[in-house]
Amino acid sequence: MSTPSNKNTAANLPDEQNALPSFEARLHGFWQKNRGAILAVCVVALLAVAAKGGWELYTAQREKSIAADYVAATTSEKLHDFAHIHQGSTLAGVAHLSLADEAYAAGKYADAIIDYTQAATALAGTPLAGRAQLGQAISKIQAGRLADGEAQLKQMADDLTLLKAVRAEAAYDLASTAADEGRADDAKKFAAQVQQIDPDGPWAKRAFDLTANQP
Repeated sequence: MSTPSNKNTAANLPDEQNALPSFEARLHGFWQKNRGAILAVCVVALLAVAAKGGWELYTAQREKSIAADYVAATTSEKLHDFAHIHQGSTLAGVAHLSLADEAYAAGKYADAIIDYTQAATALAGTPLAGRAQLGQAISKIQAGRLADGEAQLKQMADDLTLLKAVRAEAAYDLASTAADEGRADDAKKFAAQVQQIDPDGPWAKRAFDLTANQP
């Protein structure tokens, strides 16, 4: 009995299988159909990369220029001009902080409040922001705005997003202010809060010494 020839096997396959295009053919067809959109996406991606690189270069050069201007600001007047020219930059915040410290030391508490406020805004998200906020609150108290200053210190002492050292100092400043005002109970309450916030920190010892002298 003879064996059937295999040469007609392909002819016996279903028409769909004979008509099935290869992967290369399908890929070529997809490219022919969509090459305009694909090229557009590639161009946009390349432009985005180029823009990012250009922006980073511009930013680096700008920061370098600002830093040079900051170094050149060797007097209070020049520092004041620098802070306003580069308003909003981190170094402008540092300049405002220095100016605020100067004003506070000179007893110009209203001026200190303005510069501490601007420093706190420019330095938001940095460790120096808390220091600026503390200066702002204490300047308010020294300027006679006791309720405003204490309210800000209380908010800071309770703010869990701030550093423990900043919260502890805020609570200590509340205790110290209360002691100066003759409010012994409040002084002890805020001193206890210092101990709770940062029992091993330097402000805890100062709070203990403060309450030890209270009646």
